[in-house]
Amino acid sequence: MSSAGFAIATAGAVAQSNALDVTANNIANASTAGFHGDRVTFSEVLGKAKSADTAMVSAGTARVDTQAGALTQTGNPLDCALEGDGYFTVKTPTGDRYTRAGNFQIDSSGDLAMADGSKVLGEGGATIAIPKGASVTAVAEDGTISADGQTLGKLAIARFASTSSLHREGGALFSSKAPPVPFDAKDPAPRVRSGMIESSNVNIVHSVVDLVKVSRTYESLMKMIQGYNDIESRAARDIGAPK
Repeated sequence: MSSAGFAIATAGAVAQSNALDVTANNIANASTAGFHGDRVTFSEVLGKAKSADTAMVSAGTARVDTQAGALTQTGNPLDCALEGDGYFTVKTPTGDRYTRAGNFQIDSSGDLAMADGSKVLGEGGATIAIPKGASVTAVAEDGTISADGQTLGKLAIARFASTSSLHREGGALFSSKAPPVPFDAKDPAPRVRSGMIESSNVNIVHSVVDLVKVSRTYESLMKMIQGYNDIESRAARDIGAPK
């Protein structure tokens, strides 16, 4: 019985450890523009090496919470937020990536870019160059960017059939195992809101409460594991003791 209990407690501790990591990362990015937190789901699995009626919790699956964060007005026309399902496309040294963070700026080469230097891509995969000395830059609701009345390009916005294809690469940046799917009349492209930034969708108060709960559960499971270890150690000593 202690062996089965040890396996169940260990599986639970692994699951809570994963939940602890996810919750801590959510809290760390509570002020990151465009950050969508992860949510961990658990399920019961039958213990393969145990009896058929022994069940334990899975290690947990992290899924991206796609609920949009609040929009904050900045007044900077290069700040962009998406109102609806979709992601901006940016070019990084390791390939195209996707993000809801639209706090764009003009880099040293005159291209629209993120703060980390990733180039913001337009439709067709081209970068978007802002003419030097442009006095009026505007971003339309469909993502068309213009400066001094001249059209410069249109933001490439991607949508995915399922967020399960997205892999977080730190902060608000994602890669995808699947290609984007086209927008249509049923699922139109999101509206681009210029002069606004999408805040993180993490509720810091709820997340801190979750962190405390998960931490306490993890500590309790570790105490259970230690208890089972002590029981097995005493049993081994008793069996081996001379009579």
